[in-house]
Amino acid sequence: MNAPQPRRYLQSLNAALDVLDLLGAQAGGLGVSEVARRLDMSKGAVHAILSNLEARGLVLRESGHAAYRLGRHLWQLGLVAGDQIELKQLCRASLVELTQLTGESSQLSEYCASDEVLYLERVVSPNPVQTCVTLGGRAPAHCVATGRALLAHQPAAEIERVCTGALVRYTPATVVDPARLRAELEKVRCTGYAVNPGEYRGEIIGVAAPVRDYRGNVVAAIGVSGPAYRFPVARAETVAGDVVRVAAAFSGKLGFGRAGVRAA
Repeated sequence: MNAPQPRRYLQSLNAALDVLDLLGAQAGGLGVSEVARRLDMSKGAVHAILSNLEARGLVLRESGHAAYRLGRHLWQLGLVAGDQIELKQLCRASLVELTQLTGESSQLSEYCASDEVLYLERVVSPNPVQTCVTLGGRAPAHCVATGRALLAHQPAAEIERVCTGALVRYTPATVVDPARLRAELEKVRCTGYAVNPGEYRGEIIGVAAPVRDYRGNVVAAIGVSGPAYRFPVARAETVAGDVVRVAAAFSGKLGFGRAGVRAA
């Protein structure tokens, strides 16, 4: 969905931002003619924009080359933005949306150690009986929904280390067979979401989806969990589409989905 237009639409400013977005989606640089062609602008206008951006260090040309690419100053601004904005701050609206849609508690997790996830943020269900994770608390990745959504996208060596390690059984439903866990992780990669049918806490069911950054790397997972009597596996499967959609929208806030960016 396109962002709403501001009350005062500054055409020249938005043209410059279009140029930056285009250069940011390229592995290499682009010349004036190619930028003009892709954005359906005149060469003169593109040249003026690039000249001004170059003067501010936002784009640059390597010596002897006519192609422009993003400049060092943008990188510096990005580092500052990264320090100022945390995942848990950005995700709050997404978690609120999930809880409003499902009536259940929602949470944000990141992979923090071999077979562990760390809970970064949560929104608690308005129901009297609710699931509630501890912020800063950890859980085994192989048997919770956000953990499995994250584990499925770890490097192959990490996945193999977890699958062949000491898989702890927490409930009768916990998957501790390496071959079956590998199959479950492959299912997550195929469907885009993970379901926990009571593998960690027997009466708690969860569903989660991965969150990607601007490079396409999975950096977090958001999920919903609830008591089995009210949130059975069938219900978790039903709302999985909403979880995937909200996770995708959150990924978009991190820059994923721009032209030229693919999932890792």
